[in-house]
Amino acid sequence: MRPPDRYGQIKKDPRGGQNDIYNQIAGTPAAGGGGAEDFTTFESDSAIRRNELLFNITNQIEETKSKLKQAELLVERLKQTLREYEEMYKTLTKGKGKEK
Repeated sequence: MRPPDRYGQIKKDPRGGQNDIYNQIAGTPAAGGGGAEDFTTFESDSAIRRNELLFNITNQIEETKSKLKQAELLVERLKQTLREYEEMYKTLTKGKGKEK
């Protein structure tokens, strides 16, 4: 198992949840024979599927927002690390010409 890196980068494909939702939509059963009972069953099944899809989409929205926040925090940490390295570089190269 690969250890997490220092900055906690996100490894999961961000479109994974979106693909799951598309697959769920594609799996919607077609309407059957055409009787009143079939229509009522189809209507209730459709309402249930709609609610499931809305629930899944809401979860994906929240998960995506969370991942975006993590990415923003990662960018800030990387910028801070870069500033620190640049300061170290400046400090070490200041006296370089005076040593001759």
